[in-house]
Amino acid sequence: MALAMQKRAVAPARAARRASVSVVARASTAAKQSTKNSATGLTVLARIEELGLLSKVEELGLLSKLESSGLTLSQIEKSGLLSKAEKAGILTLVADKGTPGLLSTVGLVAAAGAAALVFAVPDDTPALVAAQAVGAAGLGAAAVAAFVGSNILGSLQKV
Repeated sequence: MALAMQKRAVAPARAARRASVSVVARASTAAKQSTKNSATGLTVLARIEELGLLSKVEELGLLSKLESSGLTLSQIEKSGLLSKAEKAGILTLVADKGTPGLLSTVGLVAAAGAAALVFAVPDDTPALVAAQAVGAAGLGAAAVAAFVGSNILGSLQKV
């Protein structure tokens, strides 16, 4: 009888130890994932530094050109564009290794859509020809932007 009471007393202690080991294991996994995500972000930042992108922006005078066109950094700050980009997960998307491939796929689909639009829409009236031109130009521009974005992100993510 005393042995049975000892077993009953030991069982809750074992369960508590298993629960604490489980919590520690989950916390360790979460810490590893967080370190992996921050390391990926740091890799992208290191690549930006390695390529000298900020110097190129400075040399080309891109910020001055943006300001002369009416877009200033203070306007971006006031509009909350950076926090909106953060909430939308754009920074995570930039750090994701699969994003360049996804952008290439989007570019191919947009280019194929432009070609399909030209072939599918008849050339019967000037309005239809204009619709072809506008649609193909829009899809073509989207394809070019996707390919350029894919190349830029791909080069930034190379280690």
